[in-house]
Amino acid sequence: MRHIITIAVLAFATAAQDADPLRGPDVPEGDTRTLVDRTMTGGFQRIEGRPEAAALVLIDLDPDTRRRAQAVVARRDMAVTLMLVDHLDAVREITDHITAGDRDAAHARLIELWAEFEPDAPRDPLLVPLADVLTDEQMRRLEHLVAEYWDAWIDSQLPKGADDDARAQAQHRLAFQLFQEEVRRGYEASLRSYQQALEAVYQAVDPTPDQREAIRTVVIEHIKATRLRPTPDQRRRAWHDIYQLLDDQRKQLFFDYLLRQVVKDG
Repeated sequence: MRHIITIAVLAFATAAQDADPLRGPDVPEGDTRTLVDRTMTGGFQRIEGRPEAAALVLIDLDPDTRRRAQAVVARRDMAVTLMLVDHLDAVREITDHITAGDRDAAHARLIELWAEFEPDAPRDPLLVPLADVLTDEQMRRLEHLVAEYWDAWIDSQLPKGADDDARAQAQHRLAFQLFQEEVRRGYEASLRSYQQALEAVYQAVDPTPDQREAIRTVVIEHIKATRLRPTPDQRRRAWHDIYQLLDDQRKQLFFDYLLRQVVKDG
């Protein structure tokens, strides 16, 4: 009789676990590694970058598997960067809104960009491609680490006892925040140098408003055509197109600017 009761209790516990959609994947007993960190006052401490990428560091992987997993993360970074290249008009709108101090408009346009890039707004976009690289056991560990982190992050944003709808809204908002940070890093790593080059040209030749917009258009089309990998000939063509947009006085200023880039002072 005692054995029957024990079996019944175990069966009920198993069913309860399966019925709990918020329960994270099982992990090996005794593995205490976690992404969740606390400040000295007990506050939630965010990690840098995507949780899936950070969780990979805590999983035991052989060198080849780790290399392939890191390649998945790198492909994600490149996909975000190329998304910015493919949507440079949207990037221009966002930066114009920010420059004008209209952050609400910039935020709304970035949400539209996210919807185009990832219509399903996934919380953990790296999990699917990583499943092709990791073993089932490694994926269970990864999913547990990520889910644990998200639970703690969402908890830090809400009052105790928040319902599932509030948690879902917080998760969506934080997922967008992660995407926003990916966009910022992608911009800084690629398009920021072009923006700096534009500002340097503007400062050197003081173009009219029409010339300024035309120069910007040349640079945008150059980025689209080269996808951040221009050949020397493509770079020369872009500089030539900018030169042709200018009046004689500004052409001389532009020539002097280019000459300074080739022959540095001192």
